[in-house]
Amino acid sequence: MIFHLYHCSLASLRDYRSAPGRNRPNGTGRFPEKPGEADIDYLPPTGGFGDRLLGQLLELFQSIDISNQAESPIKVNWSFLEDQLGIRRKEVRELLRTADRLGLMRQLTIDYEPEAWLGHSEDKGCFVVMTCVEESDLDRSLKDCANAYCDEIDAIRASVLSEDQVLDDVFVVPNGHLAPRAGDGLPWKETLKVLQALPLELEQRGYNALLNSYGYTKLIRLTINAHKIGYVLRVV
Repeated sequence: MIFHLYHCSLASLRDYRSAPGRNRPNGTGRFPEKPGEADIDYLPPTGGFGDRLLGQLLELFQSIDISNQAESPIKVNWSFLEDQLGIRRKEVRELLRTADRLGLMRQLTIDYEPEAWLGHSEDKGCFVVMTCVEESDLDRSLKDCANAYCDEIDAIRASVLSEDQVLDDVFVVPNGHLAPRAGDGLPWKETLKVLQALPLELEQRGYNALLNSYGYTKLIRLTINAHKIGYVLRVV
């Protein structure tokens, strides 16, 4: 296998609406209920700060629903919007409802500063691992493949963390485009068995692991941490 590992403080991967008739193989991970819904939606953890109230404050600002002002820590400045747009408040509200309905603007969030965030938190984010199964992997046992893969992730995590720090979330993302030597036409049922063995072994080692679904084009948003292990390539 070959993989690119990203050490992230934020990760969102969702299916992009595909052309009709294209189907993902069954069993390839958790399926979103609706096209475009996130398979993976990982926000920076707020439980790793020494000050509990600071963590709670950050959590309140992580995701602000613009359509639910009653439970929002901020309020819309309606007068400002009316003046800027030159319309009445009723029309401004309708525009916001339209933006929400079209999926153009549904939530407001804080502007994450990954280095500062992780620098002050004991929780050091997550690993997103773009993983390519190669032809040679099909000649190995599933246990050998999974052990080699997880041994490398263990080693990378150990190089990132110091004492009392944690990093428990690992997202395995199938990606057949990483290695030209992967070849064409590998039997998907066999490669799927390899991929499915990876999160199971990761969970045995104490990680919270998820195999991302695949088969459709992805919309991917990652915030990668700025250090030498923020992005690495490994062949196992």
